Amino acid sequence: MTEGRAKEKRQKHVISVIMFIGFALVVLAIYLVLVEQLHNRRGVEGIRIIAAVAGSGLLLLLPAKVFLTLLLMKNKSK
Repeated sequence: MTEGRAKEKRQKHVISVIMFIGFALVVLAIYLVLVEQLHNRRGVEGIRIIAAVAGSGLLLLLPAKVFLTLLLMKNKSK
């Protein structure tokens, strides 16, 4: 395995981990709304917590999608 392929494989792994963490944070935000009903118990502070968790998850998902799109374009050009 060449060094370039090893680096690409490592990047894919890191991006996969980041995507998983982002998805987990979005699911956690949904859990906080539906099961814990944090917005009812803590009011505005609960809404802020939910928004921060969901926003963090979405921010982690964005770069992963861009990277995967670039990777697909690279593979298609080959």
